[in-house]
Amino acid sequence: MPTKRIYVVSDATGQSGLHILRAAIVQFHRPKTKMALFHDIHTKADLSKVLEQAKEAKAMIAFTFVKKEMRDHASEYCSKNNIIFLDILGPLINNLALYLDLKPLETPTLLRRIDARYFKRIEAIEYTLAHDDGRGTERLDEADIVIIGLSRTSKTPTAFFLAQEGYKVANIPIVPDIPLPEQLREIDQDKIVCLSMDPEVLQKVRTTRQKHSGMKSSYSDIRKIFEEVEFVWDLARKNQNWKVIDTTNKSVEETAWEIIHHVYGEEHEEYA
Repeated sequence: MPTKRIYVVSDATGQSGLHILRAAIVQFHRPKTKMALFHDIHTKADLSKVLEQAKEAKAMIAFTFVKKEMRDHASEYCSKNNIIFLDILGPLINNLALYLDLKPLETPTLLRRIDARYFKRIEAIEYTLAHDDGRGTERLDEADIVIIGLSRTSKTPTAFFLAQEGYKVANIPIVPDIPLPEQLREIDQDKIVCLSMDPEVLQKVRTTRQKHSGMKSSYSDIRKIFEEVEFVWDLARKNQNWKVIDTTNKSVEETAWEIIHHVYGEEHEEYA
C-alpha cells in the first residue's frame, strides 16, 4: 500500500487540525500516512504555494482557517483540482454564528493568546502559593506585588484573588517582635502594599479565628491589637513608598482592585 500524504494548513499553530486527524487515523488498521504541517499561513499567495505542492504530491488537504476568504480559496482550488480536502473549522464556525446570532471575529491566533493568558495565570497561582505567609523570600524580586500586614487583615485571600488575575503575589506577615526579611528592602518599594484594619474590627475577626484554632488569648487582646496597628502605621511612615490600604469592611475584590490601581495604575492587563 503506497504512503498517503496529508497536508495540514493553518493560519495559527495547526495543532487542533493535527489532533483531529490523529484521532481519526487511529480508527484505521496500520495506515501508511505522512502528515506535513504548514502553520502561520496568512495570505492567499502563501496558501496557493502549499496547495500546488499538495497537488503535485497527490496529498489530502485539511485546513483550519478562521478567515472565510482563506477557507473559500482552499475549497475552490481543491474542488477544481480533484483534491480531497477537509475544512475543519468552517462548518463549525458557520453553525456557531447561526446559533449565537453573532459575526465571527476571524482573528487568527486568538486561542494561542488565550492559552498564553491561561499559563500565565497558572504560573502566578503557583508562585503565590509558594510565597504565602512569608515563605520563599529569596525569590521576592520576581513578585509583581508584595502584600504585607498583620495577621487576619485579608493578606492571603487578597493575594490569591490577584493571582487569579495573573499577578505573582508574595504576602509577608508583620509581627512586631520579628524583623521583616532583608529582601523586602532590595525590591521595588512601589510594589509593596501594606494592609491595615480598624483595631476593633480586627479583634472580632481574630476572636472568631481564635475559637476555631485554640490560639493564645493575647491574639485577640484589644490592647495588643492597638499596639500592633500603631506599629504598622509607624512602619509605613518610615517607608513612604509603601501604600497602606485599610481593609476594614472591604471585600477581597475591592482591596485587590485598589492594589492593582496603586501598583499598575488605570492601564493594566486583564486576563480572560
